[in-house]
Amino acid sequence: MLSFDLVNFICMIINILILIFIAKKFLFGRVNDIIAKRQEEVNDKYATADRAIEEAQNSKREYETQLAEFRKESDERLENARKEAESKKAGILEKAQAEADDIVHAAQTEADHIRNIAGIDRDKEVEELVFDVATRLAGHAINEEASSELYDKFLSQATNSGSGKE
Repeated sequence: MLSFDLVNFICMIINILILIFIAKKFLFGRVNDIIAKRQEEVNDKYATADRAIEEAQNSKREYETQLAEFRKESDERLENARKEAESKKAGILEKAQAEADDIVHAAQTEADHIRNIAGIDRDKEVEELVFDVATRLAGHAINEEASSELYDKFLSQATNSGSGKE
């Protein structure tokens, strides 16, 4: 049957304590070392991930800063191009206006020249009419009725030749 022996019981307890000590010294120590190493690896990976996230955020900030600078620079270049285009436009318009003024001036000069030529021709016609009237007056006896008739004829011819030329 079952009997209880105190010496046996104490030996069992001592054996269990020795097994626990040996397990703790050789087994649990190594297991704890492996667990500690794995925990270190996990912590390193978390630290590496945190650094990568921080670097990514820094890169994102740098990118956004550079993007803002590029946008500002492109806006400045665009504004400078607009100003340059406006100044070129103003220069072209000014040049075109000057050319148009030159053309108008040349046309006015040409028109004045043509008017002078027409005026000379008209003056010659008037001289011829005056000479014609003078020769008729010299050839006829001057009376009031004849001179009035010649004067009216002279005026009508001068009016007709003056309106016909202009």
